[in-house]
Amino acid sequence: MGDEKPTVARFAVASQNPQRLTSALLLADRIHLALVSISNGAEVFTGCDSSGKPLQGHRHAHILCESNPALGRGSQGEVTHATIYAPMGFGLQEQEALQGLREVRGRSGPCVRLALLGLGQPQDFGGLDAGRGQSPLLAKSRTWISRTPFLPTRHPKATRAGAPKRDARGLQIGSPEHELQRLLGLAGFPVPVAGTRLGGREALWREFQCWRSNGDGKRAANGAGYGFRIEFPEPVRGPVAVGYASHFGMGGFGAE
Repeated sequence: MGDEKPTVARFAVASQNPQRLTSALLLADRIHLALVSISNGAEVFTGCDSSGKPLQGHRHAHILCESNPALGRGSQGEVTHATIYAPMGFGLQEQEALQGLREVRGRSGPCVRLALLGLGQPQDFGGLDAGRGQSPLLAKSRTWISRTPFLPTRHPKATRAGAPKRDARGLQIGSPEHELQRLLGLAGFPVPVAGTRLGGREALWREFQCWRSNGDGKRAANGAGYGFRIEFPEPVRGPVAVGYASHFGMGGFGAE
């Protein structure tokens, strides 16, 4: 790793009352609050500078929960791993905070234990071999499939007569498809060429918790989640996560 700051901290997750991926947003929120407390309000975890102004560029921590059925875990759609990803990197104090994160508790949720598996870069942990503990969220691929619901923050646009307003590609401006492509472009991904399964059954997007109880950021447009299969013109390295609450695991895609 040399002098390069690690941008990924990967944890194994366990609980006597396993948390399903459909509750990933609530678990990510608890992890976020714990890291803010342990780090004494480090910017990479709060997402704000010392004056309380939000950081720009989405370079602070994303908390991504995974349900990877392998090694006898994840068969019921429970969360098996949590990955903290921050493009700005983790300094020595932030690394100490990550190493000190061993459990999170909530008023109503069960105690969830976390074991740090390592610090590094996305390529150190990404891959499609779940049996080796690799993360499909950090893999490199042309094709990506929704793993948690994409939550757009804009509404579809229409004329006064009710006709959809469309862009040069024919997509309705503000529609989920249009918003996904807009946010992927802002995140630096190329324009794409074009329910997820949990515990052996189809989990509908409406089953996911889609609202945070904390935070004052922008809300989802209508609380509805959407799933997509996207294909880029060339392979890209994950994580791919955009939309409302993307820093808390929503709008996450897994490599196909």
